[in-house]
Amino acid sequence: MERIKVYHDRRANTLTVWFGDPDVEYTCAQAAPDVILMRDDRGRVIGFEKLNFTDAAPGEVHVTFESVST
Repeated sequence: MERIKVYHDRRANTLTVWFGDPDVEYTCAQAAPDVILMRDDRGRVIGFEKLNFTDAAPGEVHVTFESVST
């Protein structure tokens, strides 16, 4: 299983989440206001970036992950 990578840049106010290898990013496009999708060369979403992301309290950003089997 791939690792999920989460990056929070306080200076840029961005939250970036990678589901796949960032090195294989081929294209990116705005999907919604303040949301950018990163795709590989096959068109699969491998990550997203939330622009203008600010957390309510300085210090830590908590991430909860749930896996659902189908």
